[in-house]
Order: sequence, then C-alpha cells, then structure tokens
Amino acid sequence: MSLQACCSSPAVGDPAIATQQETDFAADMSLCVVGDRSSKRGVVLVYDIFGLYPQTKEGAAILSRELNCLVIIPDFFAGNPANMDWVGMDTEDKRKNMMAFFQDRADPVKNLASLLRVMAQTKSLYPQVKSWGIVGLCWGGKLAAMASGSHSYFTVSGQAHPSLLDVADAKAISIPHICLPSPDEPAELLKSYEQAVHTDSEFELYSTMFHGWMGSRADLEAEQNAKEFQRGYKQVSVFFNKWL
Repeated sequence: MSLQACCSSPAVGDPAIATQQETDFAADMSLCVVGDRSSKRGVVLVYDIFGLYPQTKEGAAILSRELNCLVIIPDFFAGNPANMDWVGMDTEDKRKNMMAFFQDRADPVKNLASLLRVMAQTKSLYPQVKSWGIVGLCWGGKLAAMASGSHSYFTVSGQAHPSLLDVADAKAISIPHICLPSPDEPAELLKSYEQAVHTDSEFELYSTMFHGWMGSRADLEAEQNAKEFQRGYKQVSVFFNKWL
C-alpha cells in the first residue's frame, strides 16, 4: 500500500479550467457530467488525489465518445484535494499533511460509503441508465477495486496506474476488471494482485509511461504521453464495451 508513486510528482496544468462543467448533485456531492444523458450505459470516473483536472475531463470525454455513454465524476474532495505543496513529502510537515489527507478526506472506506450513496441516487437522477461501470485513477483505482465486490452496483470496473494496492481487494473483485499499471507501481505486488483476480480481467503494463499518465499528471503537450493517454482510455472503452 505504498504511497511513494502517488505522492511523488505534481499535477500538470490549471484545475480551474475543469470547473467549467455541467453539474448535478447526489448525496450532497457535486457530479461533473460528461456525455449523453439519454444513454442506457453509464460510467463513474474517480479522479486521483489532486481532484478534477482538465486531463480527467478529457478522459471522461473519450470514454463517453467511445462507449456512447454518460460519464459522471463525483467530487469526493468537495473542491479541497491534496495540496500540491505536499508533493514529495520531503519534510516532516509535508508528510504529516499528506498522511492526514489520506486518513481523512481520502480515506477509502469513507469515500466508498459516499460512492455507494451517490449510486443509490443515480436511479432517480439517471433512470435511463441500466448498467454502470467504474474506472479509477491512482487513488481512485483503490475505490474502483473496493466497489467491485459482491453485490456491486457495477457490471465492470477498471483502474489505471493504481495506488494503495491490496491483494485482498483483488480477491474480492467479482466483476470483469481491467488494470493498466505503469512501471512506477511495485512489480511484485502487481503480479500478486493480478493473480488474485479471478474474474474476466485484462492487465497491461504501459512500460513507457509513469504513475499518473492518464490523470492529472498527464502532460498532453508531450506527444508520447498524449498518444498513450488516448490508447489507455480507448483500451478501457473496448474492455468496458464487452460488459457494460
């Protein structure tokens, strides 16, 4: 459950741009809404510790376009994500602040409960959606995995450059699952994690990328990152299309 990769590099760009959005509310949480509200398929995209960035919205747009679906991005951190000044955790104060963030606002158990409250309200918010998938980025991957157990609201799930990996989560996954790690995640733990998933699954190491390449750390001005960003979201879409 190492946080080294998750907390070692900052996000790229201006998060304020991502606030220009269509917004719904569920369980006292704002939801960034992307795509076709008339679709019978929906995807929940869970952001990383830096919250909603333009790159995450771009990923949602790709999922929406490729799957012809509705995508919602819940604001679990209520506009108060991890502070960029804490990145690197190279002082005691930075480490304490980041650890406090993970124990409070980013606590997976607390946020899973929030996610389930949101999903309970989607039936009235989006009654036309008959099946839901979930994909998480970095920290969000932990939430997506935890939401994939028995009696899940979701029919398919996935994660990219996951953090807080726990083999117990993998063993509990009961729906089809895709995972796209980077070389920055611990290789031995990833191997055990993959072996523990007993549902239909797909794992691919993006060997030229880095932790966060599909989330707020994505540098879409860099040609290789932009190419693999697109490929990653399209790979998730192809996998989801089989089950959603």
